[in-house]
Amino acid sequence: MPGHQVTATLKIKMVWIVVAFSVSIAVVVIGAFVFQILPRLFPKLKTLLPSRALVSYVQVVPISFIFPALLWLFFFVYLDAHVPENPYSSLLGWWHTFFTLYMMANAVFNYYMTVFTSPGYPQTQEEYARDRCFVKTFQVCVKCKRVRSAGTHHCSWCHTCVEMMCHHCPFTNNCIGRRNYVYYYTFLAYAFFGLLYACYLAYFPFMNCMSGIALKKFKETLLSMPHLSTLYRYSSSEGSMMRLFDDVKVNESCEALQEYAVLFAPAVGITCFIAALFLFQTFLLLADMSIVDFYETLSNATSFQEVLRIWHVSLFKRKKFRFNHMILNKKSQWWKFFVPCPSDVDTDLPLKDL
Repeated sequence: MPGHQVTATLKIKMVWIVVAFSVSIAVVVIGAFVFQILPRLFPKLKTLLPSRALVSYVQVVPISFIFPALLWLFFFVYLDAHVPENPYSSLLGWWHTFFTLYMMANAVFNYYMTVFTSPGYPQTQEEYARDRCFVKTFQVCVKCKRVRSAGTHHCSWCHTCVEMMCHHCPFTNNCIGRRNYVYYYTFLAYAFFGLLYACYLAYFPFMNCMSGIALKKFKETLLSMPHLSTLYRYSSSEGSMMRLFDDVKVNESCEALQEYAVLFAPAVGITCFIAALFLFQTFLLLADMSIVDFYETLSNATSFQEVLRIWHVSLFKRKKFRFNHMILNKKSQWWKFFVPCPSDVDTDLPLKDL
C-alpha cells in the first residue's frame, strides 16, 4: 500500500506540473499573439491594451514557471528513467545533472538579459546637436525625432528607433538590437542544444514504454465496457482476441512514467521551432542582415534569381559587421560565452561608423 500511495502522489504531482507547464506555454503563445501581432494588424487595438510594462509581466511570469517545471520533470521523472539505481551515486547520473543545470542556467540567464536589457536607442535630435555641434547635417526620424544611422529602424510597437535593430520579439516584449542581440542569439543556441538533449532524454522512455502503456490502457478500456468485460471473463481460449492482452506487461519505470512518456512528442515540436529561429538568425548573421533587411530584400527583388544573387553576395562577399559588433566583440574573453556572464565590453560606435 505505501508504494501505491507514493506512486499515486507522484502521478498527482506530475499531472499538476504538466497542466501548469501547458497552461504557461499557452499563455505565452496567446499573449504574444494578442499583445504583439494583433495590434500590428489592427492598430486601433493598441489603445485598448495595457502598458508595455504590464504586458511584459504577463508574458514573463508564465515563462518563469516553465524553467522550474522542466527541472522538476528532469529530476523526478527522466533522471530515474535513465539511471534507475540511485542516480546520485553514479558518474552517469552526475553527468546528466551537471549538463542539465549548465544548459538551463545559461538559457535562463540569457533569456532574462534579452528581456530586461535595452536594445540601444539613438540620441534625440537635441542631444545629438548638443554633443556634436560641429556636425551640420544628419538624418532624423520623423516619428520619434531620434538621429538615424545605418542599421537604425523605427519600431512601431516601441514607438522609437533602435540601433542595429533586428526585429521586435513578441516572446520577450522587447526589441532585439545592438545591446541585447548577443543575449538573444546565445539564448537560442543554448535553448536549441538543450532541447536536443531533452529529446534524447525523452526518446528512450517514449520508445520503450508507449507500446506497453498503450496496450494496457486499451485493455483497461475494454474491461470498462460492460458487454466486452463480460465477454472477456468468459473467453477461456488462449487464441481468443480478448486474451491477446493478457501477456502485456509494463516494467516499473514505465509504470512510474505512465502517459507522460508521450512528452517526447511536444519536445520535438518545440525543438523544431527553436531550431528554425536559431538557424534563421545564424543565416542572417552570415549574410550580415537583420530581419528588416531580409524582408526588404524579398519585397524589392523582382525575381527569385535576384534574391539568390543578393544572398550569395551577402554570404560570401560582405564583411560580417553585425556578427563582429553584436556578438564577437561583446565579451572580452571567449570563455565568457560559455558561462552566464553579462557583456563586459563597451562597443558603442560613432554614429557615422554604423
